[in-house]
Amino acid sequence: MPPRTAPGGFPEPDPGAPPPEPPFDCDHHIHTIYSGHSGPEMFVPALMHHAAALGLRRAVILEHVPVLDSEAYLRPGRWLSARGDRSTVAAVAGELDPRRPIHPGTRFLLGAEVDADPVALDGSLMLPDLSGIEYVLAATHVLPGGAEFWFDRPLIPEDERPAAQDRWLGWMERVVRNPAVDALAHPACEMAACRLAEGFGPGFLRRFAPVAEAMAECAVAFELNEAAVNRLSTEEAVGYAELVRLARECGVRFAAGSDAHRGPQLGRFVTVRALAEAAGLEPGDFWEPAGPDA
Repeated sequence: MPPRTAPGGFPEPDPGAPPPEPPFDCDHHIHTIYSGHSGPEMFVPALMHHAAALGLRRAVILEHVPVLDSEAYLRPGRWLSARGDRSTVAAVAGELDPRRPIHPGTRFLLGAEVDADPVALDGSLMLPDLSGIEYVLAATHVLPGGAEFWFDRPLIPEDERPAAQDRWLGWMERVVRNPAVDALAHPACEMAACRLAEGFGPGFLRRFAPVAEAMAECAVAFELNEAAVNRLSTEEAVGYAELVRLARECGVRFAAGSDAHRGPQLGRFVTVRALAEAAGLEPGDFWEPAGPDA
């Protein structure tokens, strides 16, 4: 029987259900109506209420920077021109900050899913001003060079793939060495969409190792993204578990994120749970914020 839906589009929590257990009592990737491609129920007060009702210990409310609305998606040049735009961050912060005391059992963090600059390729981010942001999730939604988004699954000629793969992995390593970055969004899943991950086989794992080593050195978390992992084929998912295992062996920490754009997705981890088990992750392998309020 499907879960009952409360008014507003969120599943009605089961009052008799036990609270979620660590590390899946935290959701580090929740989008809002300000994304331009989320459900109408994802307005900040409602999703905060639902996160608290689910018993989440920590929840990161964030948005894409630059915004990924339909206009930006159709015109990458328009998206590139939005470098430095904090409008979505300000919108989320304006609703999030005054409502934190309403839900004392859940620690809400203001986040931003900030793209790395696909033109500079130097590890810099498309948002230089990160003031007030408590969780910086770096992403690479645009192919190196800035010409197109990976959502379109561009077909890169086979003879160009080794160079494209090296370019992307080198870029990722520079991104995680940016001291402002807390976590890397859905690592290498976008490369799989562009047929650059080789099914996460042994050759790709060797080439990804410097990225994992840099993540460990710089204390940048590897995001286990429920939505992104669900897009992988069965064979790719098996290989991705080996990528996660490699990162763990390098000393990387992990952050679970639903990438929720609709109410029923918030705080829901099914594939990520199976992935963590397959990779041999333990609760101590997961990221926790530093400081007295952690």
